[in-house]
Amino acid sequence: MGLLGIQKIIIFRLLELNNRGERMYKESIDLLKNCGIRFESGLTKSEMVKIEKLYAIKFPKSLRDFLMEELPISKGFYNWRNFEKNNVRFIKNTLYKPLKYIDNLAEEVYWCEEWGEEPVSAMDKVKGVKERLKNAPILLPVYSHRYMPETLDDKPPVLSVHGIDIIYYGENLEDYLEIEFGGKEQVEINFQRIAPIPFWSEIM
Repeated sequence: MGLLGIQKIIIFRLLELNNRGERMYKESIDLLKNCGIRFESGLTKSEMVKIEKLYAIKFPKSLRDFLMEELPISKGFYNWRNFEKNNVRFIKNTLYKPLKYIDNLAEEVYWCEEWGEEPVSAMDKVKGVKERLKNAPILLPVYSHRYMPETLDDKPPVLSVHGIDIIYYGENLEDYLEIEFGGKEQVEINFQRIAPIPFWSEIM
């Protein structure tokens, strides 16, 4: 087989993989649209670069691809394209809200057995929790108080964060959207397939 033939095969495979990805996100987007969620055109590469630089974050691949396919802008979702001062402040506050919850309520946070024996002193416990909080990946808001951790995993889970009450709310983005907007129940998540998230999984 000549070089031209090999190039044609490579292009065909890339297009095939791309189409599979589009179909996958199309199902999730169609689900949201059927629930009345409004969309704008997906984020461009230049917008994505600007957003990640502005907020000092890195979107996991699944969330990045989804937002670049189409951008949900209905109430509850975050309009990453809106760079107005008030919206930027709102998103920044939302980004750091989970960390602030833990910092303010450290004494009430569940002490993970893997951390060793729980300190008797409340002050020592607070110190221990805050020290471990330094290793926690930032959580990126997806919808309302649902977040996705900033990890190297292409398809990390989605978490529900309400104060220091934290639970898994989706094995991945597609699974989460089916739970939030479809007919799937949170208890049906395959928890065994979820890779632990530093700190956040430990305090569940």
